[in-house]
Amino acid sequence: MSIRSVKMRLTRGIKALLLHAGFFGLLRRLRPNRRVAILRYHAVVEAPGNYYASPSICISKNDFERHVRYFAKKYRVLSLDEVITALHQKQPLPANAVVFTFDDGYADNYTAAKILKKYGATGTFYLTAACIDRQEPFWLFEVTYLVRFSPRQKLTLQLNGDKQEFTLGDRQQRWQVVRQLVRLIKSNNRTVRENIRSQLRIQLADSAYARKTDEVMLTWEQVREMLQDGMVIGAHTLTHLNLPNADPEDARQEIAGCKILLEEKLSTPIRHFSYPNSGPYKYYTKAVRDMVQESGYDSSVTSYAGFADTSSDLFTLHRVRTVPSLAETVAEIELGKSG
Repeated sequence: MSIRSVKMRLTRGIKALLLHAGFFGLLRRLRPNRRVAILRYHAVVEAPGNYYASPSICISKNDFERHVRYFAKKYRVLSLDEVITALHQKQPLPANAVVFTFDDGYADNYTAAKILKKYGATGTFYLTAACIDRQEPFWLFEVTYLVRFSPRQKLTLQLNGDKQEFTLGDRQQRWQVVRQLVRLIKSNNRTVRENIRSQLRIQLADSAYARKTDEVMLTWEQVREMLQDGMVIGAHTLTHLNLPNADPEDARQEIAGCKILLEEKLSTPIRHFSYPNSGPYKYYTKAVRDMVQESGYDSSVTSYAGFADTSSDLFTLHRVRTVPSLAETVAEIELGKSG
């Protein structure tokens, strides 16, 4: 085991000890957080059944319920509507407030919404609107599934006259190829993305691909039920296109078109937006931020770590990274709130 792994395990153990010893609860009482923690989640799925998302953005059903139960009991869970209205009006927020948010629109978010409802809480679900109800395959799932599970051992891509070859060997090699392709797609415009997707389907799709595609994202019926259960629906573009690398009008259509489609399908105002494709990529710019505001949204969130208060730009709001470990997630809030 590497020194880094030992340090990580030790750190996790210390945080778990602090949680169970009541240290974070004491911090919360003695030094309450006056800024809101917007919690960032993606997929609620058990590791053995995960064929569609990177493990780094996944949490099991039991772990997520543990999060919700704890935050509903120890913190003030607010809806994003409440928070944005208060921030816009420069009104103070309750101490130790949190907001649950989910990106992408995976079908497992339906389960997450039921768990939130069970504990009297709400959440905001940012949907990749054109992928809801299987209108279009979600490209991140597509790359992940086709590369991980194809029986083929080689992949060859022709891009701009150049040939790139990838070896699909063991599990580790396949995840490396997934990361390479995701980086390539996020660093280019729609034309390049669609070219890569087409070549992947031709070379790697199997008989199970269509069925898996039909299962991975929410349906409109589920989304409407989530609304009835008190959830908030937000926008996450039409197709999860990287906005800074898109042609400007294409980016604008992804942003504004998502709002239009969601409002048509759900008959409710869509106030909130989440920038897609975070990580070590440029995923929004000042120009993109302004497109979101001009499209009629009231807020947008980033994946930068931090909290929101009345001094925040409502169109570049920071969020708190969540991990399966409740202790580590609580530590992100309690140890990070003084920054």
